[in-house]
Amino acid sequence: MKRNWLIIAVLIASIIGLSLSLQSCTANKINLRKTLDTKETLQVQAYWDPIADASLGLPDHSPKHAALFKNLSPAHPSQEYKVDAFKAFLPKGSVPVGHVWDLDMNEVLPFLRQFHPGATGEMHINPGGESSIEIFGRRVTLIKVGLESEGAFACLRALSPTYAEIVFRIHAEFQLDEEARAYFTPAQFTGQLILNRNNGTIRDFWLHLPSRKTNVDINAFGGADMVYVPRMELIAQNAHDQRDVVWETAITKNEAKDLLEASFYKFSEIERLSIEAAVAQAQAENRPIHVVLTWGVFDDESC
Repeated sequence: MKRNWLIIAVLIASIIGLSLSLQSCTANKINLRKTLDTKETLQVQAYWDPIADASLGLPDHSPKHAALFKNLSPAHPSQEYKVDAFKAFLPKGSVPVGHVWDLDMNEVLPFLRQFHPGATGEMHINPGGESSIEIFGRRVTLIKVGLESEGAFACLRALSPTYAEIVFRIHAEFQLDEEARAYFTPAQFTGQLILNRNNGTIRDFWLHLPSRKTNVDINAFGGADMVYVPRMELIAQNAHDQRDVVWETAITKNEAKDLLEASFYKFSEIERLSIEAAVAQAQAENRPIHVVLTWGVFDDESC
């Protein structure tokens, strides 16, 4: 009899321990979609500045080019969305801080079409190929990838008892004119969404084109150029919900940025070396060098 009671006691203790463990795991995760108030709405403003600079002058090449690229502006400068639409940026299940998930472009595209109805998640084909250069006395073959990285990813960056912050990165483009083979391809869109967990509303929403010297590729009539657009963004804010937030659990913005980048480019997880350091290490270990070019060009004079 005592043995039976001992077995029962052990089983009860195991069940309690498992229950507490599961509760602890659940406490570290949250299902944000269940917090949305589907009856609320949010007004989103759109801004799209003209092209400020072009590397090769393509927008001014001809009146046809100018007509395509010189007068771009938001299709809907202001648009109202149901809060339920913002589930496009939320995970489909319970996730912890630091978790990354892919976004459904079919749910994201309605936001991008506030800029232009030609928004698409399918990047147009950019033919690849091979070329070679001479570097340190050796002929090196370069393989050019023919397609831009597609898709969209988001990350739960921070949580407080009241708020949750999600950051995201989107690769998409706009088909301006099919016959002219005209495309406007931002380098990326990034942004953040802050959700009020208590009332299910959106406190802040910001989707934008990062500002840098050249941040958009354009194509038309078989020509291409890299251009600079100072501002292209969607922005919304709940003016009645702007109290300071103290995050209880969070990763840094740079950590979240790196996680999103790695979701698009797995090679970004590889440790990188300068050319000089790589050559020295390769010679010391008698190993080949693997070169990944992510921005800019190689030419014989620069190497």
